[in-house]
Amino acid sequence: MSSTPIDPAGFVAGHPGPLDAAEHIGPVAGAAVTAGALDTATAPRQARRRSWIKGTVVLPSDHVWKPQDGRLLEVRDLAVEFRMREGVARAINGVSFNLDQGETLAILGESGSGKSVTAQAIMGILDTPPGYVTAGQVRYCGTDLLTLAEKSRQKVRGAQIAMIFQDALSALNPVFSVGYQIAEMFRVHRGMNRHDAEAAAIRLMERVHIPGAKVRVKAYPHQFSGGMRQRIMIAMAIALNPAILIADEPTTALDVTVQAQIMDLLKELQHESGMGLILITHDLGVVADVADRIAVMYAGRLVETAPVGPVYAAPRHPYTQGLLESVPRLDTKRGGILPAIGGLPPNLLSMPAGCPFNPRCRYAIEVCRTGGPPELEAVTDTGYAACWRVNDQEVVAASDRIATAPRDEATLEVIA
Repeated sequence: MSSTPIDPAGFVAGHPGPLDAAEHIGPVAGAAVTAGALDTATAPRQARRRSWIKGTVVLPSDHVWKPQDGRLLEVRDLAVEFRMREGVARAINGVSFNLDQGETLAILGESGSGKSVTAQAIMGILDTPPGYVTAGQVRYCGTDLLTLAEKSRQKVRGAQIAMIFQDALSALNPVFSVGYQIAEMFRVHRGMNRHDAEAAAIRLMERVHIPGAKVRVKAYPHQFSGGMRQRIMIAMAIALNPAILIADEPTTALDVTVQAQIMDLLKELQHESGMGLILITHDLGVVADVADRIAVMYAGRLVETAPVGPVYAAPRHPYTQGLLESVPRLDTKRGGILPAIGGLPPNLLSMPAGCPFNPRCRYAIEVCRTGGPPELEAVTDTGYAACWRVNDQEVVAASDRIATAPRDEATLEVIA
């Protein structure tokens, strides 16, 4: 870890605010435009005049990536916006977190909370336009990736930081065999010939437990089941032995048995290589016995972060409490109605005043509607939450009720 003081939840004390270095600014920096202020006819022209982070640094070919005291990744004050004719949607607002070697960080939240956009910004694969990284730092082994030119950024993708995408069938090319697509990693990044690259692809397929790899290397994506296609995606992601693996909803649309197999495979691969794992999901059950730390996102902001045990035992943010209360419990009566968080996530083009969660929060009071988005503050030695009422008795009492609720054995092991 760096010499800068770091608290137990992984936040750097006194870290700098948004970047404003000249080399980080995109072509022709201009004045900020508020959400909804772009007129339909002038939106594209005004959007181009807004500033964004555009990397220019080219790393030497012999650059060595070395973790700083075990710290692989530091994300600081990351901000992403999408500029459209309807206005500017600020999808990520000041997100900060760390990842160490061998650590698993789970990022939780509903669809639209900004989980996948955060991952795409880290990987440098945002569609620009309309998506732009407008502020922050993404430091990998001490180097800010946002300052790198695309040529240098390409050397990081796959080789250092890899990603498993949500829908394996959509991510794989239907007109090429899976073996060809896996082998492409070795041909492009390692300069292997076709024969050696195919042999390496077969070894990878065997490593992710695909039976009959020597025969199925010639098969096409549609000839595999959903679970097997996800294994193919994992094989492609780990082909170059990356230090960080980002798994974006890796178990979506898979049955619970296959989900468990995929998560066991990821744990096995992480144990073998010591890679850091960022697991993006909305399924609390998937991460209960896998994650070391949890970061909960809502409307593009981190609302709670803590080690996995405290989050499941006694969540302090009303949104996290709502997520956990919506999970079936052992004392739920047959035919009973499960609690649910009312309403819908906010429209990013017209965010509510105050705390973004206040229209859906049962504890919302006047300060929640007028006080602006609350910042993360310490609620325990290792936990942080962003709520105006985080220490009020009513919110704490709800946390205590969740802490004393009957749990299944797996969750009890996590809490312990």
